[in-house]
Amino acid sequence: MANSLFEAKASWAGGLKLNIESRNHKWVIDEPEFLGGTDLGANPVEHVLGGLAACVGVLVSVFAPAHKVELKDYQVFAEGDLDLDGFQGLSDVRPGFSEIRYRVNIQSDSPKANIDALLAHIDKVCPVKDSLSGVAVLNEVAVAG
Repeated sequence: MANSLFEAKASWAGGLKLNIESRNHKWVIDEPEFLGGTDLGANPVEHVLGGLAACVGVLVSVFAPAHKVELKDYQVFAEGDLDLDGFQGLSDVRPGFSEIRYRVNIQSDSPKANIDALLAHIDKVCPVKDSLSGVAVLNEVAVAG
């Protein structure tokens, strides 16, 4: 496959709430109440973590057969450290995550070596993990009257 374009659109829905669309899917993003939102959806940084966890999870399902791992069940946990003072401009710390961690719990009777090989492969090929490692993000400003 060659390059593919993926897109998403965020439309303001009042306050800190946004309606998100991608292909034929729609969801809501909001901030928790302690950050001024109405908590009607996960916030953007939670979606980043969810995207990482989901990408790793999809890859577990995709590559398990090639690594001879029979899945009974699995969970992927993602967490990140973020200093809220950064995006609020209250101190000179970076506004994004300072560190992101993920953990995969796989329930399987397959040999540990196979599971380890599967997880090592996923760590190398996960598109979301790679994107979080440093991809250019360009701001194309458009102002409507």
